[in-house]
Amino acid sequence: MKGDCAGLISSRFLLGREPKGARDKKHSSGLTGAIIGIGISLVPIVLVLIVSNGMIQGITDRYMETKTYHIQVAVPSNLDSSSGAEGKKALLDVPSVRNVVLETDGTGIIASPTTTKAVLIRAIEDSYFTDPGTGEYLKVLAGEPTPKGTREIVLGEALANELHVGIGDSVTIITPSAASASALKNSDAQGQERFGSLKSDFGLYSPKLTILKIKGIVSAGYRNLDASWAFVSPEAGSRILAPEFSISYFGIKTNNAYSNSLGNTRLAVEKALEPLYPNWFESRLVRTWPEIEVNLYKSFGTTKSVLMLIMILALIVAAVNLGSALSTFVAEHRKDIAVLRSTGAEDSLIRGIFLRAGLITGGLGTIAGLCAGLIVAINVNALIMGLEWVINFFTRLWAAISGTAFVSLRLLDPSYYLERIPIVINFADIAILGVLSVVLCVLCSLVPARKAIRVSVQELIRKN
Repeated sequence: MKGDCAGLISSRFLLGREPKGARDKKHSSGLTGAIIGIGISLVPIVLVLIVSNGMIQGITDRYMETKTYHIQVAVPSNLDSSSGAEGKKALLDVPSVRNVVLETDGTGIIASPTTTKAVLIRAIEDSYFTDPGTGEYLKVLAGEPTPKGTREIVLGEALANELHVGIGDSVTIITPSAASASALKNSDAQGQERFGSLKSDFGLYSPKLTILKIKGIVSAGYRNLDASWAFVSPEAGSRILAPEFSISYFGIKTNNAYSNSLGNTRLAVEKALEPLYPNWFESRLVRTWPEIEVNLYKSFGTTKSVLMLIMILALIVAAVNLGSALSTFVAEHRKDIAVLRSTGAEDSLIRGIFLRAGLITGGLGTIAGLCAGLIVAINVNALIMGLEWVINFFTRLWAAISGTAFVSLRLLDPSYYLERIPIVINFADIAILGVLSVVLCVLCSLVPARKAIRVSVQELIRKN
């Protein structure tokens, strides 16, 4: 009953009992400002939370589906499609595995008529390109996505742009030769310095040059990926990449990469391969996607944590502002508090009135802020495009007036970010944020509630 009474009085105090009175307008204005402050502070937090989740998941999905797979199993470099067929079959029999690709990677230099660039050469089977996960994120911009034979290559969009090449153009791939590997082994066995041997026996370290024709240009929608790799067929890879300078692995796609059962799938993979390859297989050769790109995901998590910390500081400031508004509220309602105390109201009732006032005010601000933040976050791509258009319109206008060159602005530069921000709403995070906001508001209401129970009836009577 006391709680109901405290809530009723709190509501009456917040709404004001004299609509035409200047005093209640002041009360309403102060607490309305606190509600607005809490709401405004929550909008960027919700925006950062949803956008960061979307960016992290969007980049993570692209890495998993186009580069790291869900699970990788390192295999000997001489394991080709025929010798690895038995292992692929055993892996496809694992219930949660949907696709298995044998891939060989090696580094090299790709040269066009205008420039050169270091590149990751990926010798990969056709089943990689037909996988639905790959197809969702690896888009074909020109030509065909699948290299055939020993003379075709497919480039990432950013890499093709850097090389200034297109469909039908030829590029030269420069890779270490098998003779280089043999010379390195001999020099190590003789106890010579490796780099000294490279200089003195340069003939043994002659690189392998391979001319390939560009068949396709693809994009994963993330420049860091598009600028670093080139695809060739397994046949071309066996010619270009020396086993000593390359790595091979089974890339495994599962039904759900985010499932808690991924660890069980890993154990099933180990059990499937161990009896087939007892000479070289070890459990440490099997890694899941969080292990493969652990540094990348730690970096994402750290960046998100720092952004959230900055935003939560703004929320704390808003909650403190609510406490300040309630302190003023207490001072202006001293007579009302004195009347309640003179009628026998206990300290717990007085305290509850102002704690509930903080709860109501904080709750209203939190609801308004969360709703506004969700609306902004859901429409963030349209808002960015609109803001870009406005800025570029006035920039173009100024360039025309001043006679200077116009440079288009990209707020979301695909050279550094995804081309479009995926919208990922985690309602559990939103709920936790809302609870945190209300709790902070209630905690900041403790000080004014404490002041309220110290109001002296005798002192107010004496002063009046």
